[in-house]
Amino acid sequence: MNIKALLKALRLRKFATALLLLQLSLTIGLMVNTVILTASAIEKLKRPLGFDVEQLITVELLPTSGAFRDTDYYRSIAKQDIEKISALDGVISVAHYNQLPIQNGGWNGNVQAADLPEDAILPRELQYVPKFFSSEIGLENLGVEIIEGRALTTLDDFTDRFYSDNRGSSDDTNIILTESLAKAVFPNKSAIGELTNSGRVVGIAKDFVISPNHTRGNSKYFGVFSSFMYSQSDFIQNYVVRVEPGKVAQVQAQLRDTILSVQPERDIIRVQSMSTRLKKFYSQESGLASLFGLLSILMIIVTVVSSFAHAHFHVTQQRKFIGIRRALGARKKDIMLYVFSENWLLNFGASLLGIATMIGLNVALSQVITIDKPDVLLYALAVTIVFAAGTLATWLPAYKTTKISPVIATRTL
Repeated sequence: MNIKALLKALRLRKFATALLLLQLSLTIGLMVNTVILTASAIEKLKRPLGFDVEQLITVELLPTSGAFRDTDYYRSIAKQDIEKISALDGVISVAHYNQLPIQNGGWNGNVQAADLPEDAILPRELQYVPKFFSSEIGLENLGVEIIEGRALTTLDDFTDRFYSDNRGSSDDTNIILTESLAKAVFPNKSAIGELTNSGRVVGIAKDFVISPNHTRGNSKYFGVFSSFMYSQSDFIQNYVVRVEPGKVAQVQAQLRDTILSVQPERDIIRVQSMSTRLKKFYSQESGLASLFGLLSILMIIVTVVSSFAHAHFHVTQQRKFIGIRRALGARKKDIMLYVFSENWLLNFGASLLGIATMIGLNVALSQVITIDKPDVLLYALAVTIVFAAGTLATWLPAYKTTKISPVIATRTL
């Protein structure tokens, strides 16, 4: 096998060779990043979140009646909703929330020790901490346990005080912090009994994932919980329903009518399981993985077609040369090896270019979503698949080359 002769033959078809090299390298880059995206999406969906995702249903609604501007009326309807929902078969508990876990943005604010010096620089992750207003069973309803201190009680509810003339101060508010947040705010001591700008800490909850896309330290676990019903009619109202295993669909089908039977002048924005909420949260990653998967399949098909066409064209152009080699005693396997060698040489060049396209595509995607870096094994797998696809596509032209008769070929001289 003469490498110089192969390179010379490829240089004679510069444009076609360059296009095939570009296509093969793009295929390698797409395949590697597709596997990374798919594996990442699957891993995120299967990753334990620390609360009972499979047993929860979320309801998001918005009052449309002016009567809800009266906070007492608002709260009375919410209590009736909870009573009605709690009576449904399969329901374990229900609680109201100002926002839901598994989120980007939301009700956030800074959390710091009350005695933090004014000139102290607050870490960025403590400047945007999700703050949850729920009932005393808010955490229990999600399936989150208290690991230190105590849970909230009805006595900790400051709704009446907030909507009265005497709102009080954060000293009068009892709160629960998640474990990671407590350690971040009070790194050198227990947070129980300590005062923050959001209230006094009476309990520490076990960490659970609240903001999955937060990447700074343990900030995805940060959360503050207090007992309060935010009763503003122009804000979305949320319920989370905890149900018995296997009864999510049954209860979910009844929730809309159950809520509207209490007060019909409300817009039920969404009723969905927490599992569905999780899937939709990662829909961008999942959708991108599916798109890249489809593109990779199409690129492999195009690779097969292009490799076949390139080999067939090469054989046609080299017919006289192959005939001469056959006349000089070249065996069939030598001729096949010659045809295959050109494809393998192209694949080798594409594998080198594939490193650049793989890394470049990965960097471009990292500007939009969180994506892992490519590794050697994925790269080797992609190169192997492209190599195998090209070899398979080249087999038929190579096989037909062996059928060229030396006598017929030499007649073209």
